[in-house]
Amino acid sequence: MNEVVSFADESGISKGSPCYTIGILNIPSDYLDQFNFHIEEIYKSSGMQGEIKWKKVRKSSGQINLCLNILRFILSSPCTFHAIAVSKAPYNKWHKDEEAAFYTTYNQLLNQSSKGLNANFKVYIDQKSTKYPKQDEVMQIITNHMLAKLPTTSKIEHVAMQNSKLHWGLQAVDILTGAVNTGYLLYFNSKAEMQMAKKIAVFRMAAILGWDQLAYDTRPNKMFNIWHFPIQTRAIPATKDIVPNFSVPNISRAEYEVITNM
Repeated sequence: MNEVVSFADESGISKGSPCYTIGILNIPSDYLDQFNFHIEEIYKSSGMQGEIKWKKVRKSSGQINLCLNILRFILSSPCTFHAIAVSKAPYNKWHKDEEAAFYTTYNQLLNQSSKGLNANFKVYIDQKSTKYPKQDEVMQIITNHMLAKLPTTSKIEHVAMQNSKLHWGLQAVDILTGAVNTGYLLYFNSKAEMQMAKKIAVFRMAAILGWDQLAYDTRPNKMFNIWHFPIQTRAIPATKDIVPNFSVPNISRAEYEVITNM
């Protein structure tokens, strides 16, 4: 039986955001050491201080290139990334109980991202305060119940909240999830206030995926999947295939300064 280590994070939960995104990065257990080595190398070349966080992508070409390099690496590795991007307005459950609604979509994503790999999963999620002290155990039980109804041998063996400082996987999935949510946010509000570095990163990451903007959902994709939820938001603005374009260049310091001074 294959063994997979999964890292999950969320972005956009705060008030005022029209959408939130949960992302899961699945790493084959026998690839985890190589994964950690590559992410650490990307981090060292970025100039970012402290742990890797999407919120730290603010004001330098190095921070932007860290995002691009992480995406390129994931697309060329045996890792898989799945995200559920949720539009809050049409999601009825969100308006009744935000926490329950959030974990409903979390369970759905866990189920969707694991069913095709036929593996045993250990899932680490970024620390988050909840009403229920054993929420991670509940997620494990619910997702395994969902998987048991499907033609898959996948099983969630363990779900635990972890400190992101201790895991390169949690830091990498923070970048990917934050970028997907920011791209979706810019679809809802193209004039949303944010650092120019984030906007540049989002559009260059979209270009690496073969897109003009990071606002699309994908056809079911085993390697890199973005799922818009609820159902009435599917294919809005469109559903597109991932066509990786590794020739998209990093941004130079001079180019970044020209763009930000325009």
